[in-house]
Amino acid sequence: MARRHYGLITTGLILGTVIAAGCSDSGKKPVAKTQESKPAVPVPTKPAGVEELAQAPTLVPTGPVSFADGETAFKAKSYAEATRVFTRYTEQHPDNVWGHFMLGLSTWKGGDLMGAESAFEKALTIDPKHMKSLVNLSRVLLEEKRTEDAIERLTEATEIDPTSKDVPRLLGRAYHAQGNTVEAIKAYRHAIELDGQDSWAMNNLGLIFLEQGRASDALPLLTRAVELGKDVPAFHNNLGMALEHTGRFSAAATAYTNALGADPNYEKAKQNLARIEKVKEDPKTEPFEPETTAKSPEQKIDEKVETGRTEPIVSEQAK
Repeated sequence: MARRHYGLITTGLILGTVIAAGCSDSGKKPVAKTQESKPAVPVPTKPAGVEELAQAPTLVPTGPVSFADGETAFKAKSYAEATRVFTRYTEQHPDNVWGHFMLGLSTWKGGDLMGAESAFEKALTIDPKHMKSLVNLSRVLLEEKRTEDAIERLTEATEIDPTSKDVPRLLGRAYHAQGNTVEAIKAYRHAIELDGQDSWAMNNLGLIFLEQGRASDALPLLTRAVELGKDVPAFHNNLGMALEHTGRFSAAATAYTNALGADPNYEKAKQNLARIEKVKEDPKTEPFEPETTAKSPEQKIDEKVETGRTEPIVSEQAK
């Protein structure tokens, strides 16, 4: 299948998993009425004095279950229960694409990548153009480090919906994982062109520039990513790296401190902050002005992006 190349951005993995509302056997989405749903059969607790089995069996409800039962468990992050309910639901409604999709999400969030892949593949046998299954299957494949398979699925998704905001960002991840930075940059730029609020695409593109030693190109992107996602510690940490490598050590220390404010256990930010606090800043260094730097970051990325020019990798990769 031919791969699609993306054009320039004008301004956006994670990343988020989309929760479908579900649909009935007729193909329509069922209305989730959680206040009327019946709880799934609970997993029995071990009586006192009874030894643990080597591996406790997964107990699937034997009676009727509703889509709302599983959706409620999923939203409560009870992924094991959601998996049990949607396993039963797909047995009762084998032709319902949304049931298999939600089973895929539940097993994936529960840590079962193979189960998730199987569920998404089943959904796609029912509806080969089910975008949510294609997109989330590609995420699973990326976690499994099967980048070629992920790119193949994402290319299919692009042909189905060229306006999808998630697909180019995921393609950027896949190409970056392959070491194909030229295509990764094109994909991330296209993602930001489609969605000027895609903070993860901005962060990921900024990270590539940091890896290439292009901190000045990374700075506007990472500044904007932080502006859009103040609660994401990685954004603050990566911004700190860009600031550090442009000589703005004081502002970098602030960024690392903000990363720890978002996640006090963020070891990378702790190490970066400890290092930067020992560095003396040149008093002639141009001050960091976030409001100005974050404005229209795409305008600060010139034609160098398209050349694939690489420069020495920075001393410490931001993550």
